[in-house]
Amino acid sequence: MKNDTFLRACKQKKVDYTPIWLMRQAGRYIPEYRKIRKMHGIMEICKNPDLSSDVSAMPISMFGLDAAIIFEDLMVPLEPTGIKFSLVDKVGPVIKNTIKNISDIDNITEYNIEEVGFVADTIKLLKAKVNVPVIGFAGGPFTMACYLIDGIHNKTFEKTLWMVKNKPETFNKLMVKLTNIVIRYLELQVHAGADAIQLFDTWCGILDEERYHEFIMPHSQKIFESVTAMNSSIPKIHFALNSSSIFKDIAQLNCDVVSVDWHDDITQKWSQIGYSKAIQGNLDPSLLIHGGKEMIDSTIKILELVDGRKGHIFNLGHGVLPDTKPENVRELVEAVHTFQISSK
Repeated sequence: MKNDTFLRACKQKKVDYTPIWLMRQAGRYIPEYRKIRKMHGIMEICKNPDLSSDVSAMPISMFGLDAAIIFEDLMVPLEPTGIKFSLVDKVGPVIKNTIKNISDIDNITEYNIEEVGFVADTIKLLKAKVNVPVIGFAGGPFTMACYLIDGIHNKTFEKTLWMVKNKPETFNKLMVKLTNIVIRYLELQVHAGADAIQLFDTWCGILDEERYHEFIMPHSQKIFESVTAMNSSIPKIHFALNSSSIFKDIAQLNCDVVSVDWHDDITQKWSQIGYSKAIQGNLDPSLLIHGGKEMIDSTIKILELVDGRKGHIFNLGHGVLPDTKPENVRELVEAVHTFQISSK
């Protein structure tokens, strides 16, 4: 029987302990993964279901985490559309044919979903390798737009912000196209048996509330509503960085779980939305690098602040950093699992 603690927490049901999984939990900090990377590129791993499912399963067997997330890249569904890019270590996606105008958007072609069928195969293989739920995911349309317009991961995305402000019709057309791509990509994952879905709209926090509400929120809502139509019981998670100013809007989306990064007080944000959804977070990833007393004290503080309220999923405020020591992850998981939660 599979461990369903993570899924129960997503639905704000009673659990015996706080579940924990970590964004980027399968990656460069694991020596066994680094050995694989010496022989295979990231996209090569993504396209090989055997390799991808093995990498995804590594942190489950090593650390006893409560959910596995598929090892894929958010650019995967864009490759068959004619977008030309490379994944550069320590940089991220670098786009060769950036989006500047309407005609560039028209050049993004429809694709046969079978061209990314390897993702479905990865999910099926992974489900047979682990005894915990499998999380599928996609990049949010805005986050993908940031890369496509600016051409590189730079955290400020000035060209994207300029297009939002000065060419709203062009930007919205891009969002519509990307939203449809995301929906088809998530449909593939749901039908393959993903137990939960996370939308990584990492960079939407760079927008003010008015522009988020006008340009991003309707598309995110459409994605979550589409996933619900595919499978009404599948938990849906939203993640964004630096999203404090738009957190209330995010919480209005048709998702079950909202993530909080380490810049915010997790209980303050939860109470702000009336505990209406489950909440995920929010340890500072840098603390996991150093480990020791400071990491454990900060972990216990988060758990004490949440105080056993139904619907807390422990996670980092962002992904595991490359310099993290595996033993620190093991220590973190043990601390979360052994914390005695109250019964709210």
